[in-house]
Amino acid sequence: MSTHSRKTIENRFAEACELHSRAEFSAAEKIYTSLLKHVPEAGLLHYNIGLLYYQKEDFQKALSHYSTARDLAPQDPDLLFNYALCQKQLGQIRDAAASFRQLIQFSPDDPETLYNLGNCYRELKEYTQAVESYQQVLSNNPSHLPATRNLAYLFHILDDTENALTYYNRVLHLDPDNSQAIHMIVALTGGHINATPSEYIKDIFNNYSETFDKVLLDDLKYAVPEKLRSLFDSLGYPVKSFSRCIDLGCGTGLAGRKFGELCKHLTGIDLSEKMIEKAEEKGIYDILQVAEITDYLNKRRSEYDLAVAADVLTYMAGLEPVFAALAGATRQQTLFCCSTENSEQPHFHICSTGRFAHSRDYVLQTATRYNWRVVKMVTTNLRKEKSNWVEGTLYIFDKT
Repeated sequence: MSTHSRKTIENRFAEACELHSRAEFSAAEKIYTSLLKHVPEAGLLHYNIGLLYYQKEDFQKALSHYSTARDLAPQDPDLLFNYALCQKQLGQIRDAAASFRQLIQFSPDDPETLYNLGNCYRELKEYTQAVESYQQVLSNNPSHLPATRNLAYLFHILDDTENALTYYNRVLHLDPDNSQAIHMIVALTGGHINATPSEYIKDIFNNYSETFDKVLLDDLKYAVPEKLRSLFDSLGYPVKSFSRCIDLGCGTGLAGRKFGELCKHLTGIDLSEKMIEKAEEKGIYDILQVAEITDYLNKRRSEYDLAVAADVLTYMAGLEPVFAALAGATRQQTLFCCSTENSEQPHFHICSTGRFAHSRDYVLQTATRYNWRVVKMVTTNLRKEKSNWVEGTLYIFDKT
C-alpha cells in the first residue's frame, strides 16, 4: 500500500468516525464497508462496524464483526466487553457469561463486568453465582444501586427475608423515593397499604418486557387469558358481538389475543411503555396507550361494552376506584371479565410477592356497590409460584 493510499484510507476512516459520532449511521456504514475492501484485517475497523450495528440493534451483524475484531485483537478488554453484551442481546446468555468471566481475568474488580456477569447468572437462574457477583460489585462500589436492587430481589425469591429487607433498606438509603423498595418492605413486613405506586408497577413491567411472555407462559404456567375466554365462551355470545372493547393492563397482549376477535374495536392500556411496544408488534389492538387505568377510564363516558382485566386487579389494593371508573366508562349490560388472587382475610391483603389477594366476598360486595352483577365465577389455579400453584377466582360481571 502506497503512502498516499494509506493516507486516503486514514482520512476516510476519520470521516466515517465523525459521521458515526453524529449518529449518521447509513453514511458511516457506507464508508466503513468500502474500507473493508482495502483493509479487511483492520481490527479497529471491524470493531467500529460492530459498534455501529450494535447501536442500530442489528446484533447478529454486530457479533460477526466483533468476532472478527476479537480474532485480530484477542486481548482488548473494551472489545471483549462489547462482544459479551452482544451475545447477551442475542440470547446467548451462557456464552455471554463465559465472555464476562474471561474479561474478569483482565480487570477482576471492574464493577460493570461483575454486574453484567451477575445479570447473566440471574437470567440463567444460577442465583448463588449471581449473588456472589453482585456482592463483589458492592465490595468495590457500595453505592452501586442496580446491584443493590438485584440483591434485594434475589434474596426475596430465595426466601431469605432478612437479607432481602437489608438490601431493600440499602436501596432506600441510596434512592429514598424508590417505589419498589418501599412497596416490598411493606409486603415482607406484613404492613398495610391502600394503593400500589404507579412507578412500582411501571418499573416492574418495563424491566420484564423482553422476557415477559416466556416467563409467564413457560415458567409460571400462566393461562388466565385462556381460562377467562373459556369462561366467557360458556355464555354463548357470538363473535364480533361487541362494538368497543378495552383490555385493562394489556401488557404484551396475551388477553387481547384471546378476546380481540369478539370485538369490532379493541383498545389496550398499560402503565409500561415497553409493554405497549411489545403489544404493538403483535398488531392486535386498534388503539394502544400508556395510561393508568382509573385515570384513563374516568375520562370516558359510556364508551365500552366489553372490558377485560387478566391478572391486573392483583396489582391493586382496594378495588373501589376501578369498579367505579369502569361503571362510568361503560354502557348498560357491559361485560367485565377479570381475575383476582384469593384471600382468606375479610377484604384484601398484600402478599409477600408484592401482589394483592382479595376475598371473594369483598370483590362481590364492591362490584355490587357500583352496579356490577356477577354472571359467572370459578375458582382456578392462576400461575405457579415456585413449585406451588396460586389460587384465584375468575369473574364475569355485567353492568346493571
